[in-house]
Amino acid sequence: MLPMQMRHPSSTTTSSKDGGAANPAAAASPSREVVVAEAAVDVCLAAAAMAGAALLAWWAVAFHPSNAQLWMVPLGLVLGCTPALVCLALHFSDHHHSRAPPPPLGPGKGSAAAPPPLVVVVVDK
Repeated sequence: MLPMQMRHPSSTTTSSKDGGAANPAAAASPSREVVVAEAAVDVCLAAAAMAGAALLAWWAVAFHPSNAQLWMVPLGLVLGCTPALVCLALHFSDHHHSRAPPPPLGPGKGSAAAPPPLVVVVVDK
């Protein structure tokens, strides 16, 4: 592997003991790069939320009595509320690494079944 090249987090390692089959323990645990990247995203989101809260607090203390610098209010709300929405979106997304893939469907169920027969509709005028 090249020094600057990163592997995809969902790639699995093979074991020579079991004939080259994928190692389920290695596939279930996220790699160190993924954990570090997720922690960096969490730190950035927390910093943005704290910056928004600090901006709103500064406006409330210094400028609210005179209703000056009103641009700080929407900016503080955006900075303060957006990280919470992003965290919720990341938490409920389907691309979460800790979720196991759904089990395969049996014959005759869902997309694993044979396609429905084609129907030909002839309209005679």
